[in-house]
This record gives sequence, structure tokens and C-alpha cells, in this order.
Amino acid sequence: MMTFKKIAIGSLTVLIVTSLYAKNNRNKSMEFYFVPQYIDSKVLNFESGAKADIDSSVSLGFGLGYNFTPNWNLGLLFSYAEADYEGTYYKSGSWQTKRHTLYTSSINLVGTYNFMKGAFTPFVSGHIGYTHTNTGIDNGEDYISCPPPMYPYPPGYCYPYDGAYTDNSVNYGGFAGVRYDFDNRFFMKAAVGVNHIDYNSQNSADFTIYQLTLGSTF
Repeated sequence: MMTFKKIAIGSLTVLIVTSLYAKNNRNKSMEFYFVPQYIDSKVLNFESGAKADIDSSVSLGFGLGYNFTPNWNLGLLFSYAEADYEGTYYKSGSWQTKRHTLYTSSINLVGTYNFMKGAFTPFVSGHIGYTHTNTGIDNGEDYISCPPPMYPYPPGYCYPYDGAYTDNSVNYGGFAGVRYDFDNRFFMKAAVGVNHIDYNSQNSADFTIYQLTLGSTF
């Protein structure tokens, strides 16, 4: 009698072999996708003595790409993340350690190579882009915001808010994973990779990221 393990291995083998020869519509097609991401924790140390112990977090991105061939894709990925962290920094004449929230938004140019032309394929990708970071640390400056006079804001409505230290940096990195196209319309990707943000920290600002991509070709 065949065991469950043998049945599972056999079924997986049939699925992979079948998918290798399955047709797909990646060639000369557009694709739109959502990218939930899990970002691992990281500790950054700076020459000034400042330190940021950043918690793991979940981010969300969305992208648009074009498949020049079944193998080559070029696209843009937009993402946003919030992560709590414990920051140690010098302010008002003394060292302070407090909890804050780090807000980041990014735009990246992403190039992807799919190793196979079938519905199932391993892939590698590389990206380069720009990241805006809001540290959540009050910079001592006060601002006034006056939204456009539309609901829910009445005409002439303004409100004060505190400014925060921000940073604008280049980021780059790469991923490796697998992709499967369903019914020539929907696809799913799972990948792991590294994103480096040029924060000028003493230790490398390389963030390990796990991605699950859900998308559609058209």
C-alpha cells in the first residue's frame, strides 16, 4: 500500500512536471500585484553613539510591471511600513532612550529574471530605489497644516503638528523565490531577500525581508 508520503511526493512531482510545460500569458503582458512583507528586526549603531533597536514589522506594497518575455520583467514597486523601535540619541543636553515608531515609504525599480517559461518557475530579482524615513522623534519645530476646504474639513480649518527628524536615502537589494501562474490570469510568488538602506550606520543596514506576492496579468 502506498503511504501518504509517497502519494504526496508523487503528486508534487506530477504538478511540477505538468507546470513546466504549461502555457502562460507572461509574454508581452502587464501585471499588477500586492506584496505583503515581513521585515526582520535590526539593530543599527551610529558613529554619534546613537542607536536604533528596530522591531520586526509587516509592510504592504503594490507594484506594476511589464513582461518583455516569459523570462524578463521590469516594474515599479511602492511600499509602506511602520515599525516600533527603541532609540538612544542625544537631545537637549543629555542621552535619552525612548520608544518611537519608524515610518518608511519607498519606490523601487525592480528587474526580475524567471528561470523557466512554464507556469512554475524559480526567479531572482534586483531592485534599486529611494526611501523616505520619518523617525517619529520630535525635532522641536512646530508646523501648521491647512487641508483643502472639503469634507470633513470646513473652510479655513487648520491644525498644528510637531515636526520629526526625517531621512531620504538610496536603497537597493535582491530576492530569490518561486512563482506559479494560475489559469493564465492570476499568479503567486514567495521570496526572501535583503534590502539595504543607506543610513550611514556603523553596521550595515541590511534588512531581511520575506515576501508573498499576489497578482494578476493582463
